[in-house]
Amino acid sequence: MAVTGEASGSLASKMSPSFKMVSKYFISSIAFFLALNVLLVLEYNKIQGHYFQPLLLALVHITTLGWITMIIFGAMFQLVPVVLEVKLFSEALGEIQFWIYLIGVIGLVTAFWNFDTGLHMAVSASLLVLSILIFIFNIGASMVKVKKWNLTGVYLIAALFYLFSTAAAGIMMTINLGYPFIQGDHLQYLKLHVDVAFIGWVLIVIMGVSYKLIPMFSLSHGYSQKSALWAFILVNTGLLGITTVMHYKNVSYAYYFFVILIAIGIMFFLHQVYLILKSRLRKKFDIGMKHTIIAFSILFLDTILGLILVMVNFSDITVELNLALLYGFMSLIGFFSILTVGQLYKILPFLVWYHKFSSKVGKEPVPLLKEMFNEKYARAELYFLVTGFTGGAVGIVLAIDLLRLIAFVLLLIGSLIFAYNMFSIYTSKGKPIPVSPAAVKASAGSKSIGQGNY
Repeated sequence: MAVTGEASGSLASKMSPSFKMVSKYFISSIAFFLALNVLLVLEYNKIQGHYFQPLLLALVHITTLGWITMIIFGAMFQLVPVVLEVKLFSEALGEIQFWIYLIGVIGLVTAFWNFDTGLHMAVSASLLVLSILIFIFNIGASMVKVKKWNLTGVYLIAALFYLFSTAAAGIMMTINLGYPFIQGDHLQYLKLHVDVAFIGWVLIVIMGVSYKLIPMFSLSHGYSQKSALWAFILVNTGLLGITTVMHYKNVSYAYYFFVILIAIGIMFFLHQVYLILKSRLRKKFDIGMKHTIIAFSILFLDTILGLILVMVNFSDITVELNLALLYGFMSLIGFFSILTVGQLYKILPFLVWYHKFSSKVGKEPVPLLKEMFNEKYARAELYFLVTGFTGGAVGIVLAIDLLRLIAFVLLLIGSLIFAYNMFSIYTSKGKPIPVSPAAVKASAGSKSIGQGNY
């Protein structure tokens, strides 16, 4: 495998699946993002205390399953055929999976919200697992046909493994809430479930896809990919390590060692991003890349916070719980959400343009990508999201209800602006056909003559 990167390729090709199918995932994920921010405003005074409580479980799962994973599914359906040069095994399975998954997400979130640990939760979790298995089979069957592998493809294979592990652990824990059968500490397994989901599934997908998208968007060439390889080795070794040692007693030092490996691996990833951006030809950062850089900066801080939570023995349980909530808030809202919003400003305009206007090039005027949404609104949205995130983080640590309310309102405003821009992209129309001044003058003259004759 080559270790020198180049910006190449596109977001769409003849291998791409139906945009109608992919759009279902994008539109639904945006709707879940809006719902999340509405709920944060409505429940602002309850975002505190221990993380294992019905409200927080519901909010976390609407974020991870409805907002983040839904959009990853859509992105992978679009990118895997392009990046790995292979046709998606079955678009029909993608359609079937969507509806099963959507019902499962809504069912599980409402089950957590009401803390209905019986049949409602078990059936919802089962639907989610079924849809995830369909997805893994669909992508896996597509990957079997790959002739030329690259680094992004290797990352995505690892991510599929962790997605399966996350789903398996998730259904066991949901069933265990209503019908206890797991021996050992449920919260310990919950922490492992969170680590595998956040780092093994979501972060590894983001890492792998970033090696494709960031060079493409920034026009980067000739950078070394050694940091990306080290990131893959260290993060996977650390994850597999903590998954193994958590089953044994008196292995805290081994656990610390593997956690440190994960943190170092994330730092190698961020260094790889730095190398890609350093070699870019497009020097000016657009609004999508500004989101991305802010999100990766938050990831750096969140990684440090995660190490502190693991290594430090807090004497005040309230401080530890507040920092644990902060860690989750930084991961889900600060990193994952701001990054996803930024990448959609890059991905969605191109996909809509490709499917609506590419066939019209040279025949009639078509919009530029940057003309498909309001960039001033996007800049305002970024300010709202970053300010809301910052205020929410402080409000969570200091347990200030009013600050959390103000911050969550700002996040909601930012998400509404974002949704409006996404709507504008989907409803973009071609430019009116320009008319030359000579034609206008001739047209005016003909009108006046016609009027005189009449």
